[in-house]
Amino acid sequence: LSWGGPKEQAAEIAAGNLNAKNWQDEARKIVERTMAHYYDNRPPAPGTKKSAGNPSASAEARVLSEFDKHRETLLADDAQEGWASELRRYLGTMERDVTKDTDLIEWWQNHALLYPTLGRIALDVLASQASSVPCERLFSGTKQIAVDRRSRLGPVVFEELAIMNSAWGPELYDMAAW
Repeated sequence: LSWGGPKEQAAEIAAGNLNAKNWQDEARKIVERTMAHYYDNRPPAPGTKKSAGNPSASAEARVLSEFDKHRETLLADDAQEGWASELRRYLGTMERDVTKDTDLIEWWQNHALLYPTLGRIALDVLASQASSVPCERLFSGTKQIAVDRRSRLGPVVFEELAIMNSAWGPELYDMAAW
């Protein structure tokens, strides 16, 4: 990386900025915290339902139960190293199909199976608009959603309504206004 590292931090401290930061280290910490959060809150793998302990279970069910126990042990071990190994694998790989003109959302959709945690983060973050103007419009538009009739909406539904209102705008028919 070419900027924001320990050399720049030392130079800023030498120039009198005692609050200088190693921005590369700060970014790494943020990515690691975010990956840990996303990894801990990932959807469960298919077939991870726990079966009720039935004493009259067949031998096949007991074998499956042993398999399930082994699988849970492996998944627990994976939880310790899962996101960290995924991040190391991503940072250690130079993807040849990435150029300055690459459609990042499409790239992450195509590579989400290879980097599942990073893919979920990327698809959440890349969908955010970079300009503050649409954001201002979005927040101004929430006053139309937050009326007394809708005061009991939870934060998730409120956010969904605000995003839909922003995305669909005048095309969205307001059934509550009837």
